[in-house]
Amino acid sequence: MFIVTILSRWLHVVSACLAIGGVFFIRFIAPRGLRLLEAEQGKQILLTIRRAFKMMVHTAIFLLLVTGIYNSWLAWDKYNLDKAVLHALWGMHVLLAGLAITIALYVLAGPQPPRSHRKLMAINFGILLLVVLAASSLKWARERAVAQHAAMEHEVPVVSDGQ
Repeated sequence: MFIVTILSRWLHVVSACLAIGGVFFIRFIAPRGLRLLEAEQGKQILLTIRRAFKMMVHTAIFLLLVTGIYNSWLAWDKYNLDKAVLHALWGMHVLLAGLAITIALYVLAGPQPPRSHRKLMAINFGILLLVVLAASSLKWARERAVAQHAAMEHEVPVVSDGQ
């Protein structure tokens, strides 16, 4: 069972890295290189890159959803150790991830990007960084809650000797 857990976490992190790196590349790196080409040739290459990016992002979204649900299910009992903090961070992580997924699917829908694709992808990159911040904060808070809970369970009650 631990192999499935490790594989799920690994797939989640790798999928997130590919999605974030892909957004960074297609929004900030590729346009600079394509400026060197004639307009029509640059547009055709961008559409080719966009198609490959779309396939990768769709796969990453699927894996992020499946592994995210599985990883949350595994850790849910720990989230109840400090509900106010852990549920808020988990909810923020899921909300921001859902927003990023929605923007990505909108920008990548259809054969041509929408007019606002550059601005939306820049916004999406910022949102994805916030998703990672929320996930990192959640992991820290979860580990802290587990450690505090373990410390409380192992405390030995002080016995008075009557003085």
